[in-house]
Amino acid sequence: MLSETFSAPGAPAPAARYSPVVRRGPLLAVSGQVPFVPGRLDGPVPGFREQARAVFTHLQELLGTAGAGVSDVLMVRIYLAREEDFAAMNELFDEVFGEVAPARTTVWVHLPGGLLVEADVLAVVGA
Repeated sequence: MLSETFSAPGAPAPAARYSPVVRRGPLLAVSGQVPFVPGRLDGPVPGFREQARAVFTHLQELLGTAGAGVSDVLMVRIYLAREEDFAAMNELFDEVFGEVAPARTTVWVHLPGGLLVEADVLAVVGA
């Protein structure tokens, strides 16, 4: 089975050789998204909540390129630079996903260049 790849003009371009979105059959994998704004070279948007919103906006745009939405998401992996942002992430997660939340993993990691959050998703579409 061949894979299809997708990208979105509103999401940041990949920083290396990988596809922003890959679909194989009903599975859709969206690569980790960071809070950079396309066309801006001065780094991520300021503040955790603003960064997290930008990340989820990019994820939603990329899901949309493959005909999916947040209701198709099975799994979210979230990478936080600071443990104290966990509560704020929970609030935004509830906003984005509503009552039926996907599975989730959240870990604390070192993120470079002022990044406070990164996230990726796995979705099922057309099944």
